[in-house]
Amino acid sequence: MAYSELIKNLDTIRAYVRSFYIYGFKGRGCLDGKSARTYDDAKRRLENYLSGYMSFRTDECGKVSFVSIDSRHTKRNPLFKIFTAKSFTDMDISLHFIVMDILSEKSCGVFARKTLSAILDEISARYLDGFSQELLPEESTLRKKLREYEKLGLVGSEKEGKAMMYYRKDDTDLSGLLDAVSFFSEIAPCGVLGSFMLDKTGDEGGGMFQFKHHYITSSIESDFVCTVFEAIREKRSLLVEQKRNTHGRVFRSEVVPMMIYESVQDGRMYLMAFRPKGKQFVAMRFDYIVSMKAGNVFGAFDGRAEEFSSIRKHIWGCAIRRGKNGKGAGATSHVMFRVRFSRGEEFILKRLEREKRCGTVTITDGQTAQFDADIFDPMEIVPWARTFISRIVEFKCDDIGVTRKFYKDIADMMSLYAGGGKED
Repeated sequence: MAYSELIKNLDTIRAYVRSFYIYGFKGRGCLDGKSARTYDDAKRRLENYLSGYMSFRTDECGKVSFVSIDSRHTKRNPLFKIFTAKSFTDMDISLHFIVMDILSEKSCGVFARKTLSAILDEISARYLDGFSQELLPEESTLRKKLREYEKLGLVGSEKEGKAMMYYRKDDTDLSGLLDAVSFFSEIAPCGVLGSFMLDKTGDEGGGMFQFKHHYITSSIESDFVCTVFEAIREKRSLLVEQKRNTHGRVFRSEVVPMMIYESVQDGRMYLMAFRPKGKQFVAMRFDYIVSMKAGNVFGAFDGRAEEFSSIRKHIWGCAIRRGKNGKGAGATSHVMFRVRFSRGEEFILKRLEREKRCGTVTITDGQTAQFDADIFDPMEIVPWARTFISRIVEFKCDDIGVTRKFYKDIADMMSLYAGGGKED
């Protein structure tokens, strides 16, 4: 079969984007279960979509490919291009242009309104009469297409008597909103929608904005994000296939989505959800999710959402520990550390207030601030606490192992840099 640039399944090309850009340098022999031809076809597609961003180098494993994107010189997120490469049937694309052409007719400056049967008659008389082969779509097919376009905001409908009249909606003028749409496309969870709008205007966008830390890896999961939002709105469960990084096996599970968390440090996204089978809340990394689709309405959604809201105040990162009895979230640990700052260093206090998340900050005296938090996994807070290392005068945690590790790390650092020790 001839190579095609278009793709039928976004999940397939998403896996290759992750391999080439997120997980590191990949060669033919590094992708388990993939034939050389499958690898070559996927790589050629990415070279078309991401022209100028695909590179390769040669090492002991042979030729390895990778995606390199420098946000300092990139106006728009190039990963959105993979969403524009979905394959389609001949009838899909033909019917699209025919229907939009028919509904583009105007009378007194207003788009004409036509019934379903009138549209079918025009398709037969004006567009298909020169073909010997019967190509006229069925009435149900055209009705589904018009309903799809209604949801997309391209077509409107209104009942006149007993007849349903369809009409084309006016295009939205985005000329005065290009900067806002450009900003939305780069920072919003479903920014691909903004990218589609910019494609329609022909404007490259992005000229007004420059991002110091631009985390674009999560953009290839935009369709998953949209599915999660829809499931939350409709109070449905999700059927998720997730690959575990340790051995590559795919696990299937049903979860009820609660919220999406996004890391401010690396842009990685997590699906916070309730798993009915184990009766527990879980955090699932988006970049490990292989596929996702909406399930049935979950009757106890409101109760679980209320329960999640009550435990949210104890989640520092994304960890939710299970209790010893295997039910619900586990007990919290109290973390406290005191920070000493000099006069003129009030920015330290402001930073504590700005980054405290679910913790609290109190002033014990003029130059000392105390941070307190009750969280499920105290180890999550340690990397952040270390950024105040030269000013911390006391650190305590209910989990004695966390306290010991904190002070041991300081001792090891002093031994390495002050005592002439050797790095492992």
